[in-house]
Amino acid sequence: MPVFALVDCNNFYASCEKLFDPTLKDKPVVVLSNNDGCVVARSAEVKALGIPMGVPWFKIQQEARRYGIVAFSSNYALYADMSNRVVEILSSYSPSIEVYSIDESFLELSGFERYGYQDYGQSIRQQIADWLGLAVCVGIGSTKTLAKLANHCAKKQLAGDQGVCDFTTLRPDDLNSLFDG
Repeated sequence: MPVFALVDCNNFYASCEKLFDPTLKDKPVVVLSNNDGCVVARSAEVKALGIPMGVPWFKIQQEARRYGIVAFSSNYALYADMSNRVVEILSSYSPSIEVYSIDESFLELSGFERYGYQDYGQSIRQQIADWLGLAVCVGIGSTKTLAKLANHCAKKQLAGDQGVCDFTTLRPDDLNSLFDG
């Protein structure tokens, strides 16, 4: 039976910007679309303020001043470079990798069960954090769809542990209970 992992970088564009300016570590950061029109990425601090994705920048400039939100124009060369570095690390974890988007990749993990998928996911997270300074979440499932859903559960802390959610270890009743209510 195949097993897939979806590795997704957290708050990718904003995280990349913070990496290159350590003074922004705990500051709210947004990245704006082309021509600085709309918010296309938000740091965790901005999400906590309730600022939505896609909001026009001019509509939140007063709020941005009040909360000290730092805004960046999109830097696609930086994001592509960091994405390539993540993919390079991920390629050492599986011979079969599919880049799904600039900040998400699927890995085929069949044959790696001897390592324990939860531990393997933690190893991936730790190496990317240590080598690049980026946080990622890992979702593991028997299909790419389930891996994507497991990743969502890991990000929202609905299931799993420390940013890794392994649906291959959950019983169907456990999965159902995640989404009941």
